[in-house]
Amino acid sequence: MDGSAVNQSPPGPGFGNDVNTWNQQVDFQSIKVEPQSSIPITAQPYTPATLAADTAAGVKAELQAMDNPIQSFSQMERLSSDYTPDIQGPLIGPLKSSKELEAEYANADPAFIRKTIALSPNYSYYRTVKGDGNCGWRAVAFGFFEILMKSDLNNIGMQHARIKSLNGLMNAFGIQPYIYEDFADTTFDIFIALCGSAPYNHDDLLKSFNDPGISDSIITHMKLLTSAWMKSSPESYMPFLEMKTVQEYCSTHIEPYSVEIDHVGLMALIDCLILPAGIAVEIYYLDRSAGDEVNVHRFEKLEGEEMTPPDAPVLRLLYRPGHYDILYKKEDVDIPIYQPDLQVSFLSSLPQQTFQATPLGLGNDMSAAYELGLFDLPGSSSNPSNFRHSMLSIPEFQPSPFQSLPFQTTTFRNSPFNPSHFQSENFQPEIYQPPNRLKRAPNQNPGV
Repeated sequence: MDGSAVNQSPPGPGFGNDVNTWNQQVDFQSIKVEPQSSIPITAQPYTPATLAADTAAGVKAELQAMDNPIQSFSQMERLSSDYTPDIQGPLIGPLKSSKELEAEYANADPAFIRKTIALSPNYSYYRTVKGDGNCGWRAVAFGFFEILMKSDLNNIGMQHARIKSLNGLMNAFGIQPYIYEDFADTTFDIFIALCGSAPYNHDDLLKSFNDPGISDSIITHMKLLTSAWMKSSPESYMPFLEMKTVQEYCSTHIEPYSVEIDHVGLMALIDCLILPAGIAVEIYYLDRSAGDEVNVHRFEKLEGEEMTPPDAPVLRLLYRPGHYDILYKKEDVDIPIYQPDLQVSFLSSLPQQTFQATPLGLGNDMSAAYELGLFDLPGSSSNPSNFRHSMLSIPEFQPSPFQSLPFQTTTFRNSPFNPSHFQSENFQPEIYQPPNRLKRAPNQNPGV
């Protein structure tokens, strides 16, 4: 390794503030303070500003270059590649509805409009990743931990041990421990938090990846792992490279910081980090290619001991030219159901209105009257002062004490209109009274 990853990577935890800095030590005691009057002041004659010969020649060459179309294009391309935009927003954004993609491309190329409309029904959410040159690395790292935190502690521990064992691979290909240890420890801290007793949820993971120190250290660790992985099996990646060696490719495209990941680097990162964990990867290409739907490329292991199972979780990346975001199906995320606050209004008094009696012949079926609210339920305490009960209102049942009934004729006593008769519609057994029997005098002859 030529050390280019060290020079171009951000300082991670454990590095001092003196990295890539220069402090001039000045001995202020050696400076002599002289009175202002002792400093001689001499007037210099005015001379017009003139350009040096070499400076004038350089400006002339630049002007001539702008007149040449080929050189002008080359100059603008160089300025464009050196330009660093001021990108706002979080490193990893919150979940958004895919409908926002439709709105974003509503006035764009018709190919984008068709594909975004076809995308949202099947993939309901997406998560933006800051386009700072590390979006592909950051999206894969965050998606890996996001899927891993849904698995059991045993699997999390196994992946922790597997990635930690790759330290030996980095050592074998010239990456010294003092280079990667601090970056790797930041990655291992996420594993420890996932296995810890304290709860660690999606909000905590999002907070960690939005911390530039933590997020950039994890990315640097992934870059060094990918570099060592590619160097360990160059025959797998050399056919896809335009360079002479994998070593040269890693030193220019993998190890430097803020270099966008290309398809070869992404393939190596997936081979090293994602597929051995039993996770598949799908990349959805939102571009101007033919068709009404996005093109999908799936990465999975189809053979060997680490073959990707059919029901494996899937890390989905949405690729727009030069940028990666994270894509989700509805069942991939646990979206809390929005529950608006329930507001109940109470009336202190009813409007000044008199409710008239509502006669209704319902017979024995009183359930409809209850449902229509035509009379109060037994035991109801709602009785405003200006409310007059309907004729169908039923008071709460209260058994009355036994008392003798007034004189009744035989016809009424045996009729169904008598409430003490068992055939009465309003039969009340508590007021039932047996009929009086004539008492005969002792030794009375009935025939007399």
